[in-house]
Amino acid sequence: LQIYDTIKAAAQIIDFFKELELPLPILRTIVNGMHQFPVMEQKIRKTITQDGEVADQASPELSRIRRHLRSLQGKSREKLESMIRNPEITKYLQDPIISIRGDRFVLPVRQEYRSQVPGIIHDQSGSGATLFIEPMQVVEINNELQHYEIMERAEVTRILRELTGYVEKSAEFLSETALSLAELDLALAKGKLSANLD
Repeated sequence: LQIYDTIKAAAQIIDFFKELELPLPILRTIVNGMHQFPVMEQKIRKTITQDGEVADQASPELSRIRRHLRSLQGKSREKLESMIRNPEITKYLQDPIISIRGDRFVLPVRQEYRSQVPGIIHDQSGSGATLFIEPMQVVEINNELQHYEIMERAEVTRILRELTGYVEKSAEFLSETALSLAELDLALAKGKLSANLD
């Protein structure tokens, strides 16, 4: 994302100086040291969101994995929500909420009723009064969910490696551009200071 911001700024400055009719030979020499990276800019914009996350549309495979993940999360939540709405089960819970422990959806079950909600214990509260149990009804779905989360991490890593490799090929030109941007920034700072000092 930082590389994207840098090359976008360079592109805007290059375009600005193309339109500018003033000679400004020193500043133009600095700007001539900058490069444009339209393909890289497009690749990063398609791959990385403004939050710095890898976007769903970064690859067809990632899009498919994430669709499946959302579907499985929905199924797991649905099953657990139907359980916490069931008065027969609610009476065994500390609170009628769905919690997450170690990437697994769990229910907070009172210690004394742990045999009433069959499942896998993932954690317990500090006081020991509450156990966080993954009910057997969702274990299989959660297993599949975890499998797809592993697939998602692997695909994200593959995408980032590919993008990094692409960026690496232009490392020298990127460095030159960053240095030229810094030089221009310094020139503008000098200009502002001299104007302030009259």
